[in-house]
Amino acid sequence: MALTLWRSRKPFESLARWFDDIDRFFDNDFFTAPFERTWVPAIDVEEKDGAYIVKADLPGLKKEDIHVELHDGVLTLRGERNEKHEEKKGNYYRLERAHGSFERSFRVPEGVTEKDITAKYHNGVLELKIPAPKTESAKAIPIKVE
Repeated sequence: MALTLWRSRKPFESLARWFDDIDRFFDNDFFTAPFERTWVPAIDVEEKDGAYIVKADLPGLKKEDIHVELHDGVLTLRGERNEKHEEKKGNYYRLERAHGSFERSFRVPEGVTEKDITAKYHNGVLELKIPAPKTESAKAIPIKVE
């Protein structure tokens, strides 16, 4: 075992990082009871052609399992998955289950209504197209000298 000299201008910074690592370790799903686990799908947001494109990875979900709603300028994606994979071969049996619900919310630009948003679902990816707000160009105001 090698000993190293501790030289730091902030002696408690390393200790704080150590506590953060411990917190992250115990926040891991391994220590969470199964009924407390949540599923958080990956979401990508990009601005393209005057619109925001939101893509959510929702593998294993059916269209009926996904709910999208707009209320008071907040777009909410909600869903639940219940997957069961069963395999019997020779002298072994494997059963895996994946279940959980999720909810993600995003604020949309002012003035956007549900009629302005389009949604497509294909191969486990939900794609929403939300119009970006129209930016008004700056207009010069003439100044009169009196």
